[in-house]
Amino acid sequence: MPLTFNGTTVTAVTFNGTVLSAIVCNGTTVWSASAAPVVGAAYGGGICAYLKVPGDPGYSSSTPGGLIVASADQAAVAYWSNILTLAVTGTSASLGTGAANTTKIIAQAGHTASAAKNCLDYTGGGYSDWYLPSETELEKLYLNCTAIGVLDPEGYYWTSTELSANAVSIYSFYDGNPFQELKNTDYPAVRAVRSF
Repeated sequence: MPLTFNGTTVTAVTFNGTVLSAIVCNGTTVWSASAAPVVGAAYGGGICAYLKVPGDPGYSSSTPGGLIVASADQAAVAYWSNILTLAVTGTSASLGTGAANTTKIIAQAGHTASAAKNCLDYTGGGYSDWYLPSETELEKLYLNCTAIGVLDPEGYYWTSTELSANAVSIYSFYDGNPFQELKNTDYPAVRAVRSF
């Protein structure tokens, strides 16, 4: 399990001016500088929620990557956006596109409030690169929901994936399916993620 201090993942520990490679307690290594992230463990200001596998965009066999989920909702009730009938255009459902989707939502003329803004404004763990996940990114969280332990297994969550000028994709953690909902629906929760 990664070592955290005040919500920040520790990447180096020094003792008497020497950088330690590990911390051992009662014969057991409790931290290693080379420890890989583990799904369900504290990591990068939240909880490691997904590790990339071969075929995923940006996958590397030598450097782990994936998604970190905030440990609590950023909003229990929020509209997808205050702009309800104009298309953002160009959002995607794919893995790795949530951050770009979030930027597009926020940049829309007349934008003042949205689920995406709730995520972008979040600074958990001292990080400022949180975003509203895409449909596929939420699917990855759903697949690891039990291990993650901080998502409502019967909840509905906003995605950053727009479907039309007035409708978007939301994701059901009850049955693991995305479906279409109006942008001014107020029951989906908002949960931020960040990539590593």
